[in-house]
Amino acid sequence: MSTTKQTNISASDKSLISDLDNQIRSYVQANGTDKDADLLDQAIADIRKHHGHQLRKSGQPFIIHPLRVASSICRAGLDAPTVVAALLHDIIEDTKITHKDIHERYGSWYAEIVTGLTKIKKPVRQKSVTADNLDATYQRMLKTMVQDVRALFIKLFDRLDNMRDMDAMPRDKQRRISLETLNIYVPIAERLGLTRICQEHTELCFKLLYPKRYKKTLKEIDELKKDRISTINAMQDSLRFNIEKQKLPFHKIEPLFVHPASRIQESGPIDHILEGFRIVVKNSLDCFQALGIIHTNYYVIPLKIRDYISNPLWNGYEGIQTELRIEGEQTCIEIVSEEMLKKNQYGIMAHWHGSPTELADYYQIYLSQLDQMAGDEEVRMLDVMSYVQSDQIQVYSPKGDMLVFPKGATVLDFAYGIHSELGNHCIGALVNPSSVSTTKKRVPRERQLFAGEALQIITDPGIHPREEWLKQVKTAKSRSQIKKAVEHQKVINARNSGRALLERKLREIGTEQDVEKWIKSKVVKEALKAENLSANKFFQEIGLQKRPLQQFLRKYKLLHFERTGRLKEMISPVFWGNIFGGDKNIFLIDDVQNPLIKLASCCFPNSSLRIWFWISQFPEIKFQVSSMMTKKLKFTSQTAPKKFSKINPPRRK
Repeated sequence: MSTTKQTNISASDKSLISDLDNQIRSYVQANGTDKDADLLDQAIADIRKHHGHQLRKSGQPFIIHPLRVASSICRAGLDAPTVVAALLHDIIEDTKITHKDIHERYGSWYAEIVTGLTKIKKPVRQKSVTADNLDATYQRMLKTMVQDVRALFIKLFDRLDNMRDMDAMPRDKQRRISLETLNIYVPIAERLGLTRICQEHTELCFKLLYPKRYKKTLKEIDELKKDRISTINAMQDSLRFNIEKQKLPFHKIEPLFVHPASRIQESGPIDHILEGFRIVVKNSLDCFQALGIIHTNYYVIPLKIRDYISNPLWNGYEGIQTELRIEGEQTCIEIVSEEMLKKNQYGIMAHWHGSPTELADYYQIYLSQLDQMAGDEEVRMLDVMSYVQSDQIQVYSPKGDMLVFPKGATVLDFAYGIHSELGNHCIGALVNPSSVSTTKKRVPRERQLFAGEALQIITDPGIHPREEWLKQVKTAKSRSQIKKAVEHQKVINARNSGRALLERKLREIGTEQDVEKWIKSKVVKEALKAENLSANKFFQEIGLQKRPLQQFLRKYKLLHFERTGRLKEMISPVFWGNIFGGDKNIFLIDDVQNPLIKLASCCFPNSSLRIWFWISQFPEIKFQVSSMMTKKLKFTSQTAPKKFSKINPPRRK
């Protein structure tokens, strides 16, 4: 949002720059160290030097933007290093300063934060920002947020300041940035309990996306407020009278009006202006006393009481909510303490006490989930948004530890949420295991979680993740762990297959030496070194048929061949037993995607059919329905089977 142009700065802009500069310096001097103050002086000098001749689209000096973002960080009560980083957040993106320059002048932490907040620029010839560029930018930002949550605050205030100054931008850019803000930054702010920031972002998006409807909404709210204010004041006085009569100290009783941000998805007329009343008291105990007072003085709507003090919402919200009839009108009542109100409005920032660790600990479940996403290269911003926009449910371990999952998560998600090994061997769970009931309810791993329940995971060491498990989970963490386990198992299977193939080849030529001794011999080690292979990698490539065994052996003259053809005999039952885990004429095909297994394309064998299999010229086994074998099959010299065998379906008991 900057252009470079030599210009005179107006008196009002000079005054604003001076005021912001003084505010920031005073804050860092009061809350930082001498080193922080020195870095601040350096940062202000750098942005004056490198942003000094840049203008915003509005015509305002660009330097005002980083100063305003840093000022917002000060008002949020964050630490001095975050203030300095906020000043520098655009310097890599909009000037010739590089990551290396920041690292040398300020240190590694500042370099990582500022780089993480920098957009990945499109190629010079490219006319528009592509989805890949945006996704790469978000992925970088996500990783930075996980490393230090303070980067998120800088980004949210950066976007908020840009949205406030969006009127000067072209209409198409206004819409694009507003939609991006609404779909990405608003859900993240909501997820972190940043109600004030969330509302302002949403209202600004509303104003830019639907300007006519926004003006109409403001007018309707103003008119309804004028029409209803006398009734609302009477309801407020009634609440105040009853609480004062019981001599309960309170901070304030205030009406909660409809916020324009809540109307962005609503196109119809506003049918009410009052959302309810908020009663602010001193502490948690006073909240329950206030609840008792109003419940004994008003008609209470049944089943409408919500205690979010003992059981806070997923975004950290605390308080008590209930519904009453006051002056004959049904209305909602929110009861909170002063501390709860601050937490509810400022979310994660209300928990700042000078340590980034405290912030991360407070929202450890959320940040843990983001950490899993940031560590998975396949995860796109769509996965992050799906998570932060979803409703959350709270479930418990048998010890009473609370875990939060997106709505629709399963028992398997719960298992992976506790520990990866627990998830890898999960077969189900016991629901509410500490219940006094003599019969415990057992549920399968794919069963969805319900709010408030406790679960004890049941495992079986013989069970391992399979690709179909991916359809049974909701969270990115679970998907990531399943993919890793499945890939690991494929690697193990490939190594075992490669080892068995090599073992068979050694036996075929009459070599007495076993595989382990052979692989450790000097000539084999030299051959592997020449190919830049470890023993395990060698077995793996043979098993996956990425490296032809006989070609490798011939190349390094590791075996003397009397015959130069491929494997001439049917692979022994021991080998296929290692792959299938079976014997006799019943084989368990554990992984149909094994590269050594081929299902005939002309039919679809299943467990209820008698099938034939044969070993081809290549080291692989092919399966076909037995009825298809009655047809006349033609084979070339390259595809002719070496031996047919029959597999009967298992008998049912």
